[in-house]
Amino acid sequence: MVGKKLRMCIFCYLSVSLSIFAQNRGMKPVELNLDGKPTTLYQKSYALLIGVADYNNGWSQLPGVKEEISTIKNALEANGFQVDVVMNPDKYSLDKSFTDFITRCGQAIDNRLLFYFAGHGYTVKTNYGEELGYIVPVDAPNPNYDLAKFQSQSMEMAQIEIYARRLQAKHAMFVFDACFSGSLFTSTRAVPAIINYKTTLPVRQFITSGSADEMVPDKSVFGEQFIRAINGEADMDKDSFVTGSELADFLQSTVVNYSKNSQHPQYGKIRSPNLDKGDFVFPLNQEDFTMTTPAPVAKTYEPPPAEPRPVAPAPVVQPTTNLVRNNTPPKENPPAVKSMEASLGAAETIPLVFVEGGTFQMGDRKGGSEESYVHPVSLKSFYIGKYEVTQKQWKEITGSNPSAFTQCDDCPVERISYDDARLFLLKLSEKTGKKYRLPTEAEWEFAARGGIKSIGFPYAGARDVEYIAWFDDNANKSTHIVGKKQPNELGIYDMSGNIYEWCADYFNEKYYKISPMNNPGGPSSGEVRVIRGGSWKYNPKGLKVTHRMGIRPTARYGDVGFRVVREE
Repeated sequence: MVGKKLRMCIFCYLSVSLSIFAQNRGMKPVELNLDGKPTTLYQKSYALLIGVADYNNGWSQLPGVKEEISTIKNALEANGFQVDVVMNPDKYSLDKSFTDFITRCGQAIDNRLLFYFAGHGYTVKTNYGEELGYIVPVDAPNPNYDLAKFQSQSMEMAQIEIYARRLQAKHAMFVFDACFSGSLFTSTRAVPAIINYKTTLPVRQFITSGSADEMVPDKSVFGEQFIRAINGEADMDKDSFVTGSELADFLQSTVVNYSKNSQHPQYGKIRSPNLDKGDFVFPLNQEDFTMTTPAPVAKTYEPPPAEPRPVAPAPVVQPTTNLVRNNTPPKENPPAVKSMEASLGAAETIPLVFVEGGTFQMGDRKGGSEESYVHPVSLKSFYIGKYEVTQKQWKEITGSNPSAFTQCDDCPVERISYDDARLFLLKLSEKTGKKYRLPTEAEWEFAARGGIKSIGFPYAGARDVEYIAWFDDNANKSTHIVGKKQPNELGIYDMSGNIYEWCADYFNEKYYKISPMNNPGGPSSGEVRVIRGGSWKYNPKGLKVTHRMGIRPTARYGDVGFRVVREE
């Protein structure tokens, strides 16, 4: 039994004590005696710790995060939590860690849940005056280079709000050792409240280590002060427990002091009248927390293994002494990307993107029989069209427009046969003095995957097809202007959706089993030619970068066009 402390409230005296009792399954409930009535505050306590140290796409690495997560884990276990750790998640693993944890631990009303993230944070300031806060997974791109892709591959605070509201657990605290705008709550100074019946009411509390436009050092002052706080230094009224508001008040004072006024932690409760009344509680009588059974082994999660893929680009790493978890990622120029244009006239050009040669695993074990034989392929470097060939470009070369959808010059040209495409490329080569052709099937898939910059998405640039493709659910039964969705890792647009694209190869369902490794060009003969990428009339399954189809070379459909390739 912890020492008592009497307090005056408007209606009555409340005798408050904190006691910890044994439980069969290795965790112990936290109970309050409110005016002599025992009240179980928590039956079980769980924490999810997420640390991102090994950034690989334009953000500085944060080696200090590993030590921070380890020490936070130890401190929380000493406070009675069962702790799960997730290190270096990508967007998919980040989402999965939240949903799995919530499913497993967040549905019992009397559970106590704590979420702790250490890594980079970022604030997007919109043109309509709002600020959107994000936590940054390991592979999210630098927003200074590609803001749209950064937003699709990072976790917005709005998603955290969804998770917070999805919980059935009475008390949940979200702690972010990263700087961004607190978009879910109104930042306030914490005012430690008297422990009373309101403490037991539902609450979702949020604490960040700094505000927007501030930078957090890799060796975290905030993390150190968090541990000191829950170990007792934040117990301002010496009643042997630390509430969430006491914790926040302590951090808002000490972090500002020890960071020399460069960090200003933000605190608040979720904007909901049903979830802003209670207060998180950390008990301090650690001798009573000694387990009669061994402490549960915490799970350590790593992102699930991806399909074999080329090595990702080298990260941008700053000197260790300057590492920060910053709200403004490095503004160096992005790595030089070779590109060129095919000039069609005074103003009209075909932009091309350089695809550096490399080796990849072609196919998909989970795909159809025509693609399920996964095999290594090595390719030379080449240039490929940044966009599908448009109606304007087609007319510039041929003087005609065969398309079914003529609503815009910048929509892709379609209703062209395989031979029509080859005739266009022959004329383009004559006009420019350079050799242009259709991509081989292997070149098309390599470019669609992102080449040696691939991060393993099933579609050309994203795990969620909506971000990068026009398909049956969003295309309104028509083609669309090229380049209006997000690009893939190489900056190539519409390789999933909008229109199917002709490849140079004959189609053979069993070709993968006999394909040569180096620069394969398809079977030597056949009745149909390969088309790739899916179109506005197909469902997402047909839009995967590995999906294969074959049609007769004389066919002309309103969802089949092409893009150009030029050898380096």
